[in-house]
Amino acid sequence: MIATDATVRVALYARISKDDRHTEKGVTRQLEDGRKLAADRGWIVAGEYVDNDRSAFNGKERAEWRRLLADAPGLDRVVAWQLDRLWRNSAERVADAETLARARVGLTLTQGGDYDLATAADGLTTGVLGELAAFESRLKGERVSRAARQRAEEGKANTVVLYGWRREREYDQAGRVAAWWDVEEPTEADIVRDVVRRILDGEPITRIAEDLNARGVVPPSRRPDKAWSRSGVRALALRPANAGVRTYKGETFPAAWPALVTAEQHERVCALLARRSSGKGQRPASRKYLLSGGIGECGVCNGPLRGRRKRNPRGQEFELYVCRDRGCVGRNREAVDEWVAAVVTERLARPDAAEVFAPDDEAARAALDRAEGVRARLDNAADAYAEGTIDRDQLARISGKLRPVLDQLEGEARRLSAGANLGVLGPLLADHAGAVWAGLDVARQRRVLEVLGLRVTVMPQRDTAGPRFDRDLVRISWRA
Repeated sequence: MIATDATVRVALYARISKDDRHTEKGVTRQLEDGRKLAADRGWIVAGEYVDNDRSAFNGKERAEWRRLLADAPGLDRVVAWQLDRLWRNSAERVADAETLARARVGLTLTQGGDYDLATAADGLTTGVLGELAAFESRLKGERVSRAARQRAEEGKANTVVLYGWRREREYDQAGRVAAWWDVEEPTEADIVRDVVRRILDGEPITRIAEDLNARGVVPPSRRPDKAWSRSGVRALALRPANAGVRTYKGETFPAAWPALVTAEQHERVCALLARRSSGKGQRPASRKYLLSGGIGECGVCNGPLRGRRKRNPRGQEFELYVCRDRGCVGRNREAVDEWVAAVVTERLARPDAAEVFAPDDEAARAALDRAEGVRARLDNAADAYAEGTIDRDQLARISGKLRPVLDQLEGEARRLSAGANLGVLGPLLADHAGAVWAGLDVARQRRVLEVLGLRVTVMPQRDTAGPRFDRDLVRISWRA
């Protein structure tokens, strides 16, 4: 037993590996035990160092422990709960113990004993105890990992109830949980489906987050004091769990909980967000013009249209749709948009619109099948390049030809797929289609045109044409 000494300066250290709820109860108990021991021995507590929710075994940075080591020259002892609160990594233990030994700092464990790290005997003892702690930790990790894999194979959640579901339990006669399963939580499930639908409709993720916050919807953390963020909305939409898929270390298993969206909807939203992240497609929010991104095309060279600002001789600014590649055509943007809106809303207001523009599941499946075939050819080409059968230039030519075909087929499948058309067009299928259209932002208006498969071709101006807008030179075509 170390004698009582009122001149001894000690540092109390506390750590707990996992504290999901951030209650800090574990570290509080460790500190209470350390304070009591220091008081009993008459020691001066020079400082308290706490690393909450930090594992000493998995490599998480422990800022407070590093700070304690830096303060070691001004200390006499470190007081901790057990040795495994300090180290479970052999290399780290050896280095840190040497740092404390050089500073002549001893170690006292409230659930152990007193050690002078500068002596060979105590150095050996703490080394053996440290190896035992490392072994115990690895053994526990193996047990936890095996139990986690079993839950995954059974399709069950990894203890935490995911947003969109709630947990039901069955109890035995002793009141213990005999079985449990997750079922749909209606309010949260509707939020998940709404987020996925709005992303597929082309709504910017930032706007979705703002709307959820404005409505006071509690986020997936289920903490009312937290807010939805753009990354949070994106992560929610990308979860395989939404489509009834359980993942574990790269493997997938059928989930035991009910799916909230279809597998096809999940694939579409993943593909859409992946394209936005990779820069292969502009985000809807960045598309300022109704006919950009391939909806509008030049009637001379079939190239895409882009928006362009100009000034007339009087200094007034106006916008044009022009041929992006060659400048073959140019037409007043506002006049073209108004004509497109008039044609679209008039057609959608007709009594037969719902039937004419209904989803075509069979055609969508055929497009997906063809897309899968093209994707397989791309994969085979990649394998051939990896094996040295073809060179880089050959791979580039193959990819250059097949990628546009794949994008076209996937786009066709999305346009024809069930759940997309009526969700987007539904509010417009009425007598007041014009008013609904006017209330949509450009991103949603573009989504309507994409669903309709609409193309707008701007023809070159006639030599005899005057300054007025000629509707006959703006040709509109669509799927139906």
